[in-house]
Amino acid sequence: MARTQSKLSETKLDITPLVDCVFLLLIFFMVTTVFSTTPGLRVDLPKAAESDMPPEKDLNIVISKDGELELNGVPCTMAELDRALLEAKEMYRSKVLIIKADKKTYHEVVVDVMDAAKGVGIDELAIATELEEEEK
Repeated sequence: MARTQSKLSETKLDITPLVDCVFLLLIFFMVTTVFSTTPGLRVDLPKAAESDMPPEKDLNIVISKDGELELNGVPCTMAELDRALLEAKEMYRSKVLIIKADKKTYHEVVVDVMDAAKGVGIDELAIATELEEEEK
């Protein structure tokens, strides 16, 4: 019995490699951290209860299979689309248009929407899709 107790008490765990790995990770994260600084003058802006400009947000356009359009939840026609996109772009200071088109929508309607967006200066277009569920 004394032998088994002495063997257990003599067993030691060497943690030197673990400490080395922790220090290497610490150095790695310190070196790769990006510190963001704003160049130019430092200005402390005043606080206000209301702001004139709404926060920037992406524009969403939904196209039904029948070609009906909704820009940020507001119905519009293809004839009104240029004006509506320009107003929404200026109001929300947006640079991105997310197109959510039904899979049975005619390709021509989607291309017309993309052309209208490019025409008013929206260069970043994204087409929304759904993730396919895997069959089991």
